[in-house]
Amino acid sequence: MDRAGVGEAASLLFNQGLAESTRKRYDSVWLKYSAWCDGLSVDPLPVTEEKATGYVVTLACGGCKAVTVKYHLAGLRQAHVKAGLEPPEWKRMARLAQIRRGMERWEVVHGPGKLERHPVRWCHMIAMRESWEGKTEKGPMLWAAACLCFFGCLRAGEALAPDQGAFDEKAHLTWKDVELCNGVDETVIRVKIKESKTDRLRVGEFVWLKSSGGAICPVKAMLEFMVIRKEGPGPFFMDGDKVGLTRKKFVLEVKGALERKGLASTGISGHSFRIGAATAAAAGGASGEEVKALGRWKSREYKGYIRRAGSEQAEASVKLTQAASTVGLK
Repeated sequence: MDRAGVGEAASLLFNQGLAESTRKRYDSVWLKYSAWCDGLSVDPLPVTEEKATGYVVTLACGGCKAVTVKYHLAGLRQAHVKAGLEPPEWKRMARLAQIRRGMERWEVVHGPGKLERHPVRWCHMIAMRESWEGKTEKGPMLWAAACLCFFGCLRAGEALAPDQGAFDEKAHLTWKDVELCNGVDETVIRVKIKESKTDRLRVGEFVWLKSSGGAICPVKAMLEFMVIRKEGPGPFFMDGDKVGLTRKKFVLEVKGALERKGLASTGISGHSFRIGAATAAAAGGASGEEVKALGRWKSREYKGYIRRAGSEQAEASVKLTQAASTVGLK
């Protein structure tokens, strides 16, 4: 292979090192940052602390949140890697680091701040089933989606049609991705999730649903919806008019179902089902490794999804007091 061929292959493999969605986000960051540099008549690269600080302050004054600034800095770091330059270490830039902390504190004091995502709990699942069961044409579809997301420990967006852009059968859930185990055993359903954050190489991951035998059963919910939907192209979750169920529509339906049953819907999002599954598994005695396997996590990130109830914290406080008294620290 000649030098040109090696260069082309290296470029192809380099681009494949990032998910397409991440590449698009970084490209957007670069366009915005380049325009900012053009306005100041300065070269974009390398990004010095002075440039980074000025750009971040500009973003902050434009209403950008601290978490969004983090993505911008990640995009600028990637630009250095792509250009073959030494990537900057943002944490070692003292002034920049303090400005970012200032943004975070300002948001806590003056802004609405980041809305905490709350878990979907068992009482929420009961409320959804009662709200949708037999009371709407979309009920079976919504209930099946809720069961898949909860028992499959999924983000809603991983199972539903995209909020923006066209549906792509190579990336999104279709009828062919849902099958009975061995084709005949109706107690287990296997679902292939083609794209997810835990699957960086986009090779696909499988979610297994087993019949619970109870009133809330993911297999029963899925099978009942499949009888109504019938085999065919398009998003797996779609109504009788062949309109796909998107994450935004689904979350609105979930919030509405909870509110009709007198439950608060604040903090409920597409992530809430994944958070709820991890929390329920941990509360039920599942080990850390079992929770990781449930959510297909590759690291300790799963710990950030487990929410502890106030009663658990109170019980921990009692145990701490007892321990301190035992060793003479009271």
